[in-house]
Amino acid sequence: MLRIAFLLDARALLTGLAIPAEMFRAADELWRVRERAPPRLEILLAAVDDRPAAWLPAVSVRPTHALEELSGVDLLYVPPPWRKPAAALPAACAALVRLAAEGTLLCAVSTGTYLLAQAGLLDGRPATTHWSRLDDFARRYPRVELKRHHLITRSGNLYCAGSLNATADLTAHLVERFYGTAIARQVEAQFSPEIRRPAIQQAYLDGEPSAQPDELMAEAQQWLRERAAAPLDLARLATRLGISRRSLNRRFRRATGSTPGRFLQQQRVGEAAELLRKTNLSIGEVAARVGYEDAAHFATVFRRLTSQTPSRYRAAVRAKLFSAE
Repeated sequence: MLRIAFLLDARALLTGLAIPAEMFRAADELWRVRERAPPRLEILLAAVDDRPAAWLPAVSVRPTHALEELSGVDLLYVPPPWRKPAAALPAACAALVRLAAEGTLLCAVSTGTYLLAQAGLLDGRPATTHWSRLDDFARRYPRVELKRHHLITRSGNLYCAGSLNATADLTAHLVERFYGTAIARQVEAQFSPEIRRPAIQQAYLDGEPSAQPDELMAEAQQWLRERAAAPLDLARLATRLGISRRSLNRRFRRATGSTPGRFLQQQRVGEAAELLRKTNLSIGEVAARVGYEDAAHFATVFRRLTSQTPSRYRAAVRAKLFSAE
């Protein structure tokens, strides 16, 4: 059983909890169909008291558990307080410290980072928060290593997402952790047909080799981006960087979590997505533009990385577009 809890606070944005909750529900439904098994997801709503959290006159959510009694939870989302995040739920701090010590993954959504900082959990650790609160957060919590240029951070079992979009990206990453890659890609396709960068590429990962920049691999990535439509020539790239192909592959994977070949595929698919969204080029013409001679092979790669065909992606994205007269 996968137990995921959401901390209720009427002062917080409901979307900060609703989005990840719906994504995990979708993942569990896909898993149940694929495995022909009972549901494995249990969603818990925790609060510091037993009063319902009312966001709107017609929207009231009653907690299922007292936060201080919560235990055995795999993941807890901390919501983003609106307006005065430093004043939100100070009574929750002790429970958050206990849950973190138990190994629960704590995910702070946007300004929910304030609560983890108030609890002292982020002292000496990297974190991020909503862009509009960066200066205030830095003044209030000088012991926290604020990462202003990262939308996602991870330190041990503590995650921070600086925005609602980043929370969706991070949730997709966590869905992949609990349900596998195939289901994670299907969930992403359901919630947004846009091509998104994997959370791992946006995150500051404390203690991971990729948290330390490898300038040579940054140059390798830029070289691949600039020549995304050209055939992959690792020997030429390795010679340019002054290292062996073996070292190139090893260092590239360590820096990015991916191989040069897969990175190039992601760049091509991203460029193809732009062409599908903004032009009327045929699928074959799009494939040729981004470096694929075989349109069928291009469609296979596109579907593997996005869980939808180029045609379905184009239809889904264009269905979202509108213009004002």
